[in-house]
Amino acid sequence: MWQKLSIRNQLITLIAVLLIIIEIGTLALVNWFDQQERRTIAVEQAITLGRSLNNDLLKALISPEADIYSDIAFRISGFKSVDALVLFDENNKAVLSHGDLDYTNELLGKKLLLGQSWFSSKDRLFLQIPVQADNYAFGQALIVINPEQFKTRLHEHLFTLLMIFPALLLIGLLIAWKISRIFTRPFRILASAMKNNNVQKNEYQSISTIAKNEVRSLFDGYNEMISQVKKTTELLHYRSRHDSLTGLYNRYAIEQELLEVLKIEENSCPQHALLSLDLDQFKLINDSVGHTAGDELLKMIAHHLSHDIPENIVLARVGGDDFFLLIKNASRETALQFAQQQLERLKDFRFFWDGNAITVSASIGMVLFSPCEYTLEELIKTVDIAFYTAKAAGRNKLHVYNEQSKENNQTSNDITVAGYIKEALQDGPSRFELFAQAIVPLQYEDDKISYEVLIRMWDSNEQFMPPDTFLSTAERYNMMVDIDIFVLWTYLETVCQYPEHIKKLHSAHINLAGGTLNTPDFQEKLKEAIETFDFPWEQLELEITETSAVGNLAQASEFINFCRSKGIGFALDDFGTGMASFEYLKNLPFNVVKIDGSFVRDMLTDPIDHAMIRYTHDISKLRNQETIAEYVETEEEVNELQRIGITYGQGYFLGKPCSLKKWL
Repeated sequence: MWQKLSIRNQLITLIAVLLIIIEIGTLALVNWFDQQERRTIAVEQAITLGRSLNNDLLKALISPEADIYSDIAFRISGFKSVDALVLFDENNKAVLSHGDLDYTNELLGKKLLLGQSWFSSKDRLFLQIPVQADNYAFGQALIVINPEQFKTRLHEHLFTLLMIFPALLLIGLLIAWKISRIFTRPFRILASAMKNNNVQKNEYQSISTIAKNEVRSLFDGYNEMISQVKKTTELLHYRSRHDSLTGLYNRYAIEQELLEVLKIEENSCPQHALLSLDLDQFKLINDSVGHTAGDELLKMIAHHLSHDIPENIVLARVGGDDFFLLIKNASRETALQFAQQQLERLKDFRFFWDGNAITVSASIGMVLFSPCEYTLEELIKTVDIAFYTAKAAGRNKLHVYNEQSKENNQTSNDITVAGYIKEALQDGPSRFELFAQAIVPLQYEDDKISYEVLIRMWDSNEQFMPPDTFLSTAERYNMMVDIDIFVLWTYLETVCQYPEHIKKLHSAHINLAGGTLNTPDFQEKLKEAIETFDFPWEQLELEITETSAVGNLAQASEFINFCRSKGIGFALDDFGTGMASFEYLKNLPFNVVKIDGSFVRDMLTDPIDHAMIRYTHDISKLRNQETIAEYVETEEEVNELQRIGITYGQGYFLGKPCSLKKWL
């Protein structure tokens, strides 16, 4: 209950209680002083009475006669304050009693002494006085006096104080109300300011005071606090809507803008355009000159794009080198003209870093839309389709979304598959699983095992997706490096839990996409794996396809030397499908050559394919390279490959791919 009262009411209540306590204390003190004064008067009167009656009392002791007793009683009755009088002879025998004799009970157990006085429990004064003549005591008298019979000045004023008390209390409460109003005013001002603050709009009310005491400190502290809160909120609000690198709007902010223009507008049906712009080969810039240069380029591109754009265009960086441009209330012609201008401007853009000039271009996907035509999710997916269609058409291209376009349908399917791949790389709900296919020795028998590590994928509905379905999409959307890292790390993490399996392992082949070997991310991950896993690295073979081997191996020579120093080997995959195959065998550092299955499939009927296999084996043998024939599907093919001298065979006849778990 007390906690629910306002500070003002609490203060009034406390002052009222204090006033009551003071008044009660004052009355109690006055009453005590009054009682003490009455007692003093009683003692003085008792002594005076004893002196005035001394002769009569002496007569009563010397000659006890009724007339004398009667005269003494008459004189005592004139004193209203005297409740009783008892006269004792020198033998302490009572010879005369007057008044309320019950008071004599107070004498029980007491030894009477001359001149002794005391107050009883009923506040009666008992005084013993000697009855004497010529300094000789003939007896003593006990006088009982009621002090209440005396009137004092304090007693006379006590009633007045009782009458004044309510008035004083009322005046005190009025003063307390006024004081509480004055002293609680700063708190009311502070409470009102805090109540009227609008946190959602970041609007805060400042307060002021002329005081120079703690109130000033309180108000200054509040003003400083709301100033800091306002600045911090503005900063957080800015950061929540702006990209930290470029200062442009971020994805959240542009999505809020899109939600606004997607709403129904009364009496109008405007058309808007959404552009998705992405720099061509930006990853190559990051890999070649570093991420610091890439960040500087993004800031320059952001400034370049935002320079002199109309007020109806909203620009945002939504991730990496991806930008969204929302053109409000624009016709198709206006939007197309603006998009083409951006392509031309970026085509002429030059970026200089460490003395090197880097050219830049971009791909743009564009969607024209009206309010309520799309949901936000549908609109973003649609502009992604348009963008990826432009990206697939080459560099510096613009594609405007057309719902009936076959390319759009294919791109939409690719985006769906790309989404599955991202989910699988992030542990669900789509998932990857490692498989392995045996690589069998053809020239000797061995209890050691060799296999090629393969990857399979199931979508979020647990539907199997053939490798050519999702790997081609991964190639188009530059996701192969992430997949290769996943395969390498997952394989090592899994097999290192089975030491007995590793003891039986002769070689494990892992495929790499064309540009993976040159990617810093992959190189760092492989170096981290070497530090992390206890694996016999001389049993690891990295397979590079022939079509990508020359350029990639030449650029990655330093990394290749590092791998070879750790015992890691390299295999040339799909040999025979390129334009300069035998030149590769002569100059590139391969341990193993895998002959493409297209030659193996027809070698029994096509003498050219047969000769190609035989020549490959002969050249590889001269260079101490082992050979693997792919797609071996019949016993006749096995026999012929053994006769030629091919080292290993791989195909359905020798072993179908199965889950790596079964191998373990």
